[in-house]
Amino acid sequence: MINLDNRLKQCAEFVSGKGCAVDVGTDHAYLAVYLITSGICKKVIACDLREGPLQSAKAHIHNEGLDGTIQTVLSDGLDNISPDGVSDIIIAGMGGELIARIISRAEWIKKNKVNLILQPMTKASDLRKYLFENGFIINSEKAVRSEPFIYSVINAQYSEAFVTYEDYEIYIGGLDFNNKLDREYLQNQANRLIIAGQGMLRSENKSDNIINKGKEKIRLGNIISNKLKT
Repeated sequence: MINLDNRLKQCAEFVSGKGCAVDVGTDHAYLAVYLITSGICKKVIACDLREGPLQSAKAHIHNEGLDGTIQTVLSDGLDNISPDGVSDIIIAGMGGELIARIISRAEWIKKNKVNLILQPMTKASDLRKYLFENGFIINSEKAVRSEPFIYSVINAQYSEAFVTYEDYEIYIGGLDFNNKLDREYLQNQANRLIIAGQGMLRSENKSDNIINKGKEKIRLGNIISNKLKT
């Protein structure tokens, strides 16, 4: 069985396995193969925007003898994916803004209330903000260590309900203040906000806009830090 890194392993743990899973940006199809060989899924669609990675995925799938259970599709996000039978969508290893754009272009995700597994490499706060403002709820979220960094894996689903949130919550999401690794991730987020804000206040561009943004980042960072102390 394939030995996944911590990021993809946590993604796999969030997959429901109730129907077909779609692995967006599959690269070498490591996750797709793992979902089949581990018994989590009976069918997986592995898609990628580029022909090169998709050919690598096809070769890997063929070598594992899984041509009949993993379908490969050349697709920009979910644009060429049929929603029929899709229960889970995994989008891992991309920026939070890009993940949000991919979700926004597939309205059937909302209609079918597909189980989303999202692993942003950057700008996770932008992704959470999109989810909160577009009717999605975060069912679970966990921090994972993939040296030398700590990332977050989000399990979300469309709920139809209007989600209200405080401004600092886009940096916290569904992470658990009682979990050691989650706390480390959150402290990193707080530190980044404070450092970025201080940098803005030291900037040669002393416009009111820059100063206000800097103060806001520091405020948000301090809120998270204070919550970690309670």
